[in-house]
Amino acid sequence: MSHLVEVYAKDLGVKVGEPHFKPHFFPLLEDNYITIHNDNKVQSKEYDYWEEVICLVKEQAPDIKFIQIGSGEEPKIKNATKFLATTSIKQSAYIIKNGLMHVGTDSLPVHIASSFDKPIVSIYAHTYASTCSPVWGSEKNHTIIESHRNGKKPSYSLKEEPKQINLIKPEEIANAILKKLCINKSSRKTIFIGNKYKEQFIHIVPDKKYSVSSKQTVLRFDLHHDEENTLHLFENNNISILTNKPLGDKILSQKNINCINYFCDRFDSEFIERAKKKGITLRLFCTDEKTINEERYKFFDNQILFIDDSKKIEENKKQIELPEKDLKIKSYTIYFKNGEAYHSLFEANGKKNLDDIFIDLDKLMLYTD
Repeated sequence: MSHLVEVYAKDLGVKVGEPHFKPHFFPLLEDNYITIHNDNKVQSKEYDYWEEVICLVKEQAPDIKFIQIGSGEEPKIKNATKFLATTSIKQSAYIIKNGLMHVGTDSLPVHIASSFDKPIVSIYAHTYASTCSPVWGSEKNHTIIESHRNGKKPSYSLKEEPKQINLIKPEEIANAILKKLCINKSSRKTIFIGNKYKEQFIHIVPDKKYSVSSKQTVLRFDLHHDEENTLHLFENNNISILTNKPLGDKILSQKNINCINYFCDRFDSEFIERAKKKGITLRLFCTDEKTINEERYKFFDNQILFIDDSKKIEENKKQIELPEKDLKIKSYTIYFKNGEAYHSLFEANGKKNLDDIFIDLDKLMLYTD
């Protein structure tokens, strides 16, 4: 396929020439920096793991700064050194020109960087990289990383689920950056990243009283049932509840309950009636195929879904093969248990049962160093 620049040139009846760009001064105190841009106007181009990329680069090159550029409407990359929102393309050009290199998705800053012949690491997924990669500058300065898309062709879609760009592993981008900096590459090897890895939920196993403040708090009465340890949490948090037993009126009378997820082989009708009278959103999940038809008949005005952890575990085991040693886990989800905070159910349960990893798999990043 032809490059888009060639298509535009042909349609307009002109030749592709060299760009002439005059940057406008932008006050910038930093030096020794890399510019980074993550466009969110097109969902399928937005890469979710830039924070991981920056972490890996800074482990090997702690003095390198990352300056995020954009209009200011883009989501901020949390561990970028600074986000400089510019009012014009020429101001962005000034920042790019004075940086060590540019890193980002397929967007205008990549082409600005190529016009200054800056080193570039750019990533692609929803189109072929060959149709929109950097045009100007030396090709040896360009590192083009294209998602393998699991062998599929590009979607050319503005929105993908799941996003194919997220199949690019953070260490592949980080090592491309480090190579251009002439620094040893990272030893990270990503095994798996779940689709819900970036979700920031706090799961509380109420074996003690915990003090947290979050709009995404989950009470895990299915793991430990102690209602008195949780009453104080409802005042300042939005609470979702997982339970396999009926809850008392003290809990049902609390404000800020998003929903109750009730898991059971046979449901307690009195509990369901009490929850409905309180106006609480109640979701029912049957855990036994033998009883689900009977329960659906009994509670015909409720949607009852079937859930089987053993099947979920077996399906997830088919996706990955865990290493025999040195497995590391990272997640934005936090579990509070035993007075401590953990990043996975597996760790919260003392790393005793590998099945806990597969129950939680969509929330985890698994890797070795």
